[in-house]
Amino acid sequence: MTQDRSLKTLAAALALVTYTASVASAEQNCTAWMDQGDGTSWTTCVGDDGKQRCYKVNNTPGSTSYEVSCSE
Repeated sequence: MTQDRSLKTLAAALALVTYTASVASAEQNCTAWMDQGDGTSWTTCVGDDGKQRCYKVNNTPGSTSYEVSCSE
């Protein structure tokens, strides 16, 4: 069971690294993805327009992030 959990954690980390690379190319000045302990992670970015944007993603491989209110 420990190995299965380790593999799931590794898969989630790889998915986040892949997604972070795609977000970083679209939005400059993004923070690292922060695990929320509930199966999701979030990040904040400052766009070229100077506005802060926040994104959330489910930690399962293949999940798509979505923009959320930065006050969440």
